[in-house]
Amino acid sequence: MSIKVSVITTANRTRCFTLDNSDSISHLLDSLKRSTHMFSGKPLIVGSAAQTEIFAASSIACIELETDSKLDGYLPGGQNLLITALSTEEAMAPFAGGLAGENFKARIDFYFQGGHVLHTRVEGERMAALAERLMNLTSIFEHPLLTYRLPQGGIGLMNPQAMTRSLVTPAVPDLPRDAWVAEPV
Repeated sequence: MSIKVSVITTANRTRCFTLDNSDSISHLLDSLKRSTHMFSGKPLIVGSAAQTEIFAASSIACIELETDSKLDGYLPGGQNLLITALSTEEAMAPFAGGLAGENFKARIDFYFQGGHVLHTRVEGERMAALAERLMNLTSIFEHPLLTYRLPQGGIGLMNPQAMTRSLVTPAVPDLPRDAWVAEPV
């Protein structure tokens, strides 16, 4: 088993690392269990025989862990949405989403400080109460982190505090009362 780690910063720079020994992988997997604190202020330190790299938590937009192994069991629970990053081809193709019974499918593009954009497909159960649906919409920026699946296998961790906006398509039918209703130009 090996894991390719990509750290995407708010300067829109990506640093890549490879873990291929069992001790390093075990340590990483153990830290995923506490990943809700990943972006809470403590720096991320990645060391090797040749160098040590230190990332300020607030300067990390996303961390991606690419692997063939299933990592879902190591992630914190509580996220009620299935978020999957789109491949380049999927991101360029027209998206067909919307409501299907009690479920929904949407495309959400997450924009981060520094210019990084993460194109995703989001699926979940449509909440029955309007208040719950509005809470799902507005609380994205309040989570300590959001997890997503990678199209090539593996998982990603998003830092909502590094996000500047998100774009949801198709349009959300239930907007908060204080939302501005306007067409883009």
